[in-house]
Amino acid sequence: MKVTINWLKEYVDLDGLPVEELAEGLTMAGLEVEAVVPIGRELQDVVAGKILEVGRHPRADRLTVCRVDCGKEVLDLVCGAPNVREGVTVPVALPGAILPSGIEVKPAVIRGVSSPGMICSERELGLSEDHSGIMILKEEIVPGTSLSRALNLEDTLLEISVTPNRGDCLSHIGIAREISALFRRPFRLPDTSAAPKGGQAEAMTSVTILAPELCPRYVARLVTGVRIGPSPAWLRNRLLSVGIRSINNVVDITNFVLMELGQPLHAFDFDTLAGQRIVVRRAEAGERLITLDDQERELTPEMLVIADAEKGVALAGIMGGLNTEIRESTRRILIESAAFDPRSIRRTAKKLGLTSEASLRFERGVDIEGALRAADRAALLIRDLAGGEIVPGWVDVYPGRKDPQPITWNSRRTSRFLGIPVTAEDLADISRRLGFKIVEQGEEKLKVVPPSFRPDLTRPVDLMEEAARLVGYEKIPVTIPKISSTARKDPPLVPLRRRIREVLTGIGFHEVITYSFISEAQNGLIQGTAFSGKGSCLTIRNPISEDQAVMRTSLIPGLLLTMQRNWSHRNLDVRIFEIGTVFFPQGADALPKERNRLGILWTGRRYPASHHVKNEKADFFDIKGVMDHLASALRIADYDLRKEEAPKYWVPESYVQVYGGDLLLGEMGEIAPAVRSALELKEPCFVIELDLEALLGRVVEIPRFQPWPRYPEVTRDMALILDESIPWKAVQQEILSQSVPWLEGIELFDVYVGRPIPEGKKNLGVRIHYRSPERTLSDEEVNRVHEGLLKHLLERFEASLRER
Repeated sequence: MKVTINWLKEYVDLDGLPVEELAEGLTMAGLEVEAVVPIGRELQDVVAGKILEVGRHPRADRLTVCRVDCGKEVLDLVCGAPNVREGVTVPVALPGAILPSGIEVKPAVIRGVSSPGMICSERELGLSEDHSGIMILKEEIVPGTSLSRALNLEDTLLEISVTPNRGDCLSHIGIAREISALFRRPFRLPDTSAAPKGGQAEAMTSVTILAPELCPRYVARLVTGVRIGPSPAWLRNRLLSVGIRSINNVVDITNFVLMELGQPLHAFDFDTLAGQRIVVRRAEAGERLITLDDQERELTPEMLVIADAEKGVALAGIMGGLNTEIRESTRRILIESAAFDPRSIRRTAKKLGLTSEASLRFERGVDIEGALRAADRAALLIRDLAGGEIVPGWVDVYPGRKDPQPITWNSRRTSRFLGIPVTAEDLADISRRLGFKIVEQGEEKLKVVPPSFRPDLTRPVDLMEEAARLVGYEKIPVTIPKISSTARKDPPLVPLRRRIREVLTGIGFHEVITYSFISEAQNGLIQGTAFSGKGSCLTIRNPISEDQAVMRTSLIPGLLLTMQRNWSHRNLDVRIFEIGTVFFPQGADALPKERNRLGILWTGRRYPASHHVKNEKADFFDIKGVMDHLASALRIADYDLRKEEAPKYWVPESYVQVYGGDLLLGEMGEIAPAVRSALELKEPCFVIELDLEALLGRVVEIPRFQPWPRYPEVTRDMALILDESIPWKAVQQEILSQSVPWLEGIELFDVYVGRPIPEGKKNLGVRIHYRSPERTLSDEEVNRVHEGLLKHLLERFEASLRER
């Protein structure tokens, strides 16, 4: 919310209150002042100048040479404006002045005539869009006076962060109320008593509310005989100070009241309303409306529209329709001041992707009792600034009227809640400062009715929080609660996550955090198995966007999208991992099943760029090495990789499942080209996804101590020629199943395919490590054991030995 000090001064006395102290007080009361910005200072190098003489330019018929008194000096300036004349006071940008557009004024020679400055239009000064001629100032302004001071543009802007429950503070009046309560300063509302009463308005128009649950109140006022034109300078400057551009006098007035009172208004051209009446109803299925931004929008029955007797004319609480906008020909105006259901407005705004200053306020709740005051305020301003005549009376349809409910406020409970002594008289003082109505007051208790502009106050604890704000949070003493100091062991997954991070960052991987919400299309790319979800996913009822419409069932889409973003920034070597949660639906009325997962992705080069290594790309065996290293570091019991049928999102030749004994821990491999193509990823990428709950059950927490061997090992090599279809894993498991004496380790050190090895065959170079913990082995006994093992392998796999 943007407010200015000069504007606030119209409603609350700020004399003697420094801006810094004001900002600090608001921030400590829960209205954080994010920025204090001086405004109007950029026009300090633009001064008022009086044109003493106007002469013809010697070389240009459409240009004039003006002698201008700028206070400290008289300048000859070239000007091309049609409204320049002798005796008028105009804004002059002196050399070195930087205009709001960013243009720096420098001395120039125009058609042979020197012009050391510039006479400016309103658009060049950023005051309006008017560029038809130079700006004419009031005659009484003394030449040489800075323009910011002459037009009272010097001000201070406060940018305030308003919490969702404080919709009443989205206005200057709301902030002024807070200042009045915090600093005990007099507060005043703008006077609207001059708005004529009577019954003529009800005879000219009517309001029908067909959806009272979405529109609890609708006020309409009529103004006739208006003249649409530019707004006066004070109004344009007010709006410009908070970032709103001027459009015309009537629209500017509705925006002014919005920023002043916090009540969104809309002005209809009354003569364009069919039947000259208002109908508040739900939109019809397929109904279309062209809004003021010239966009045609398709509406649905849960959306609320303002209609006339025939058609929709506005999107309730969000934006008006183009068919009833205020034009230069408009002479009669219907002013709308209403209250709408906040949830309905928010749903409609999100669904249409259309947010406005009005919808922002309706979403947080407006003062339903202030609707008539806002309509009166706008009608009086239109009468004064657009020459209109207010039709006596108004139409006020109020189906949502509710009797205010008093809240009991107990001083003893408040004292206990705040930790400082508070009396009933203190509570009464706070109530009066906040505008509460005191219904009943006793020694310890008060019954109060909060004002209509504070719908967030419904419970005694809400009032206690208000007391804390006004007393001052900084005045509440700090007390440390007494707690028993007990050591508690971390949940098992916490140390597991910590260890995984240590291992992966230690080998060059970076942790990422991606959204749990992804698009349905992205989630569908990685589905089809029990591990990644068999096609169903949890849909979000009110997604932020279509790209975040479902809950993920796998971490892989997020990793692939992170790779995509890195590639778009030409970071082609990506090693990342994520520890996160996936969600599986369990039925319409059941909470989803949540599982903790680890996802790892590697794409690009095997090693960082260096003259020491070749520029080789990572492949399946690199990601397998990561999995092997992780399994070793975590001490996964009975770790195993098994070749299984690959789902559609994996490359079949590079897909394995990760097991711990007979328990499926995850899957690993290369992502299928079809998936990469859908995400515009050109390079191969290799991925691991593990289930941490399953993994936790296979991690050996306490390692077994094994003493350093006292006796030397003995190694024997064998070169087996066997069918290419036989995996190394089968050979390894066969060796382990034979209970070979003194067997300490098995190592595959070579795989060869090609001549002179027969076609369809491969050569495996296997090294067997033997060691006894009790003595040094002799060659004879090792040879005897090794030959027995070799004979068994040759028979088991119908293999042969490679000749040297």
